[in-house]
Amino acid sequence: MIKLENIHKYYGNQHVLKGINLTVAKGEVVAILGPSGSGKSTLLRCINFLEQPSGGIVEINDKRVDAETASKADIVSLRNLTGMVFQQYHLFKNFTVLQNVMVGLTSVKKIHKVEAKKRSIEILERVGLANRLNHYPAQLSGGQQQRVGIARALALNPEVLLFDEPTSSLDPELVDEVLATIKKVANEGNTMLIVTHELNFARDISDRVIFMEDGLIVEEGTAEQLFNDPKVERTKQFLSKAIRTN
Repeated sequence: MIKLENIHKYYGNQHVLKGINLTVAKGEVVAILGPSGSGKSTLLRCINFLEQPSGGIVEINDKRVDAETASKADIVSLRNLTGMVFQQYHLFKNFTVLQNVMVGLTSVKKIHKVEAKKRSIEILERVGLANRLNHYPAQLSGGQQQRVGIARALALNPEVLLFDEPTSSLDPELVDEVLATIKKVANEGNTMLIVTHELNFARDISDRVIFMEDGLIVEEGTAEQLFNDPKVERTKQFLSKAIRTN
């Protein structure tokens, strides 16, 4: 489904990703944990070339793209297989909720407005926003805006959903509603990679958990194994400190 081979990323002399290899099966939910600066978000953004890897290969289904030879068409076709939910909501402020979800369908997928509207309404109903179709982002809470972002990603019917710390910009009382929506999406069988600091959520939702530090995958395993019996001392240290602060 998803295969990353020897992914490197440099920013000048800074080596941010140091040869990441990762395979994700169809329908699998993978949480990516690690301290700030470990390369988690960069790795996620390299999958759809929002950050172009400095080297390595990204494969989604049958689309295989070498970072060193990728054409613009390769990158566009790869992005069309993914849906991204960002830390910030990135909604169009002058568009209604419905228009924000429709825009990708009409502009990227070239779907007729009537069909795009129907599909967008169905998706918004799934994320609990059927009563907010004609509201503008400024009229919504942060949690509702993030659920619009999730709906926008879902509407494109992507092969994989990428979540980059989707609750990090939310007030604490709004986090639960977004996590509940993501859990519902996961239970529908979607393939998902989630960068998150919400450890209890990661343990609850994930088929597999990855711990990263310093641009490397330090340890990976099932949620039960990694949280209950981590094998690497650095993973133990991180989890013990992070759980105390969660």
